[in-house]
Amino acid sequence: MDIAQALFQVVHGEFLIRHAQVSSENVMRIFLRFFVVATLAGLIFPAAVHARCAPDLVNAPRNFRAVPVKSAPPSRISIEWFGHSFFRLVSPGGTRVIADPFGPEMGMRVPVVRPHAVTVGREHPHHNSVDIASGNPLVLRGLGGDGEEWAKVQKKVGDVLIYNVPVTQRTYEMRTKGSAFVYEIGTLCIAHLGDVAEALTPSQLRRLGKIHVVMVPIGGTFAVGPDGARKLVEQIRPHIAIPMHYWDDESLLRRFLRGARRVKKLERGRLHVTKRKLPPPTLIVVMSHKGI
Repeated sequence: MDIAQALFQVVHGEFLIRHAQVSSENVMRIFLRFFVVATLAGLIFPAAVHARCAPDLVNAPRNFRAVPVKSAPPSRISIEWFGHSFFRLVSPGGTRVIADPFGPEMGMRVPVVRPHAVTVGREHPHHNSVDIASGNPLVLRGLGGDGEEWAKVQKKVGDVLIYNVPVTQRTYEMRTKGSAFVYEIGTLCIAHLGDVAEALTPSQLRRLGKIHVVMVPIGGTFAVGPDGARKLVEQIRPHIAIPMHYWDDESLLRRFLRGARRVKKLERGRLHVTKRKLPPPTLIVVMSHKGI
């Protein structure tokens, strides 16, 4: 018997229960048949969590890092910027993820953080200082082989699905491999582009999927500069773009903002994002880390 036939019999059995007298034994038989069929069809225990950001490219595995999930406003996400490329995301269920943490050598204040997961897009102390995180977070590195090879990341942590996309970054002498990360939280998709150093290919754009919020470097040298960053925003068309990786250089920021139609500056605090209140593409949000 295939699934379609079994489902037909389940529906037929429900009709009999409603319109005829059926013994309790038959009722139980119909219920068990429904349970088995629904399980096989993935209605009760789905085998995998499908990504909404890039559904044709990502399937989250069964195993995931469980974290306590508490009630919160639907799909409201908190975003904090600590400077450079270091961000903290907090999901509606309370899952905390930090991206590209730096250490004391940056010369910026190092925050006290206790995340459930840490993502690292570049193996450099300005991006991979995972030791500053307290607790026992899951560390997800986008590069393997001493930072020279791409490493696939695809992990569910609490209510956050995390996956990466290979990108190209730079050193003083050459182009090298780097990693961007996508965080799917409820129905929102947030991308941290790491030290991406050139425009994205059609394949990379497909792997990213539909992005609502993007953190984009604008500082040049090791990543794209202001002009390259604007090109990336045009390619991705997010609802919100957050500039990063510019060493608080106001001249770089002004170049990036040149020609921008809509700009919002947050002098301090967090950015709260919900799907329902997303602005139309693209609002540039300039965050500050001075008041954190």
